[in-house]
Amino acid sequence: MNKIACVIVTYNREKLMVEALRSVLSQEQAPEYVFVVDNASTDGVAETLHQTFDFDQSHLYYYRSPENLGGSAGFSRGISLALETDCNWVSISDDDAIFQPGYFVALRRAIERHPRQNVFSGSVLLPNGKHDALHREMIINGVTLTTRPVDEALYGKDFWYDIFSFVGVLLSREMLERIGLPEKNYFIRFDDFEYALRARKSGSFLNVHDAQILHKTNYTRTSIAPWKEYYVMRNRIVSLFKYSGKNLKTRWFCCRFLCRKLVAIGLFRNRWGQAFPLIRAYLSGYHDGFQGHLGRNLNYLPR
Repeated sequence: MNKIACVIVTYNREKLMVEALRSVLSQEQAPEYVFVVDNASTDGVAETLHQTFDFDQSHLYYYRSPENLGGSAGFSRGISLALETDCNWVSISDDDAIFQPGYFVALRRAIERHPRQNVFSGSVLLPNGKHDALHREMIINGVTLTTRPVDEALYGKDFWYDIFSFVGVLLSREMLERIGLPEKNYFIRFDDFEYALRARKSGSFLNVHDAQILHKTNYTRTSIAPWKEYYVMRNRIVSLFKYSGKNLKTRWFCCRFLCRKLVAIGLFRNRWGQAFPLIRAYLSGYHDGFQGHLGRNLNYLPR
């Protein structure tokens, strides 16, 4: 029998975290184990969760980090805890991901149909009903690791793809033990990208179209925060050098990546008011990416 452990990482999203956890626990054929990893939230989520749910530490677990080490460290810690159980599979997601009815039924069926597959996922939907294109992508350049979203037309059936996000992905224990834990020192951004590159060594990923997850996010490519953009720039460069090497092509790509980010500040009116913080963030991320400096940067933390 396949046993699933579900890991949800949260930080200061009290109401969403309660909704996300309920969506897991109310599932038909729900995961055998559920882990909530709290990244030192300050909004009272710990108290609310313990008042609402019975954390018996045998089926439903709560772990609180002593400080906010970022989503990357949260996922790394959560998977590590999950592997201490006898689970065969680990599901990971953020606290703004709401599992739709039948999600785990669909994934369990997919496991039976594809016994040699190591990575499954569900389709990620936005509140407006459209698919969130940021979470299932294809690599279009194997050197620069440039990606494009999976075509919308493919979502009507199961499909194979190259890059997943940490929203609604299911990973086999066998693969996890082989490739190790996510890179905890990324803090946020591109930790899932790097992990997907590692996981690709075990083959492509299968998205199961009738497993759906609602992503209650307010993030778009035009709504950005300087502190987050630092990690986007730094971690994209670090990941590229790790998998493609530090050569003329990858250095040129990084230069172009920086230039595009700087030019975009002038193109999007909503960025003009934070132009100088964005410029500093991009330049700092560019420098630290080239130097391979990872970890939490105290100058770029949640506001």
